[in-house]
Amino acid sequence: MYMIDLPLDAAKLMRFAWGQGHGRAADEDFGYATHAWLAATLGATAPKPFRLQENRSGLRLLGYTVAPLAELVEYAQSFADPSALAVCDWTAAAGKTMPNNLEGGRRLGFEVRACPISRAERERDVFLVALSRAEADGHEPPTRPQVYVDWLHKQLTNNEAATVEMESLRLIGFRRVRGQRNARTDGHAKQRGVERPDALFTGELTIRDTDAFQQLLARGIGRHRAFGFGMMLLRPPALSA
Repeated sequence: MYMIDLPLDAAKLMRFAWGQGHGRAADEDFGYATHAWLAATLGATAPKPFRLQENRSGLRLLGYTVAPLAELVEYAQSFADPSALAVCDWTAAAGKTMPNNLEGGRRLGFEVRACPISRAERERDVFLVALSRAEADGHEPPTRPQVYVDWLHKQLTNNEAATVEMESLRLIGFRRVRGQRNARTDGHAKQRGVERPDALFTGELTIRDTDAFQQLLARGIGRHRAFGFGMMLLRPPALSA
C-alpha cells in the first residue's frame, strides 16, 4: 500500500466540477468535486480512502492507494482530459510506500475524519438515532461526543483489528456539511444535496491483528469514503506515563 500527497488548485477543481454539471453551493467540503475529479483523472487507481485539506496554497489531497505515485502520474497523463489533468500540480506530488512493520502489539496514535451515520432503515446521523432510542426508552439522552466515540470504538475494534484506549478517544471537531450524491427519479439520474455529519477524532490504539488492521487502514472508517471521509492518519503515540 502507498500513501500519496497531491497538491490541487481549488479554482481549477471547481471549474472542472462546473464542467461536469455541479456547483460549489451544494458541495461545501469539495467532497463530490474531488470524487468526480479522481474518477476522471485516475480511474481505478484513484485513492480511497482520502483526506482533503485546505491550506494557503490551495488544497492538499492525502490518500492510500495500491499503486505507486509514478503509476498514477502515468495514468493521468495518458488518459485524463486536459481540464482534469490541470487540477493537480504533478511536479509537486509526493508518495511513499507504507511501512510493513504495522504488526500486532504496536501502539499508534491516529487522527481520522469520519462520517458517523447508520443505515439501519435509512441513512441517519448515529447521534440522532441514539436520541430517538433514548426518548423511546425513557432514558437520559446521551451526548454527541459520547455517541460518536462509542461508534468509532466499534469501527476500530471490528474483526479484532485493534484495541483502543478509550480515555484517549476524543471528538476534536464537528460540523454538518452539505454534499451531493447521485439519485434516480423516474428512471433518470439526478444529483441531490445531502447533509452529513463531519466528525474529526484523535486517539491511541494498539494493533491486535496485523491483517485486520492493514485491511482497516486500506478500507477506511465508516461510510462515504469516496467523498473524503474515513482515512486514518497515523502518528507517534503519546508517551506512556
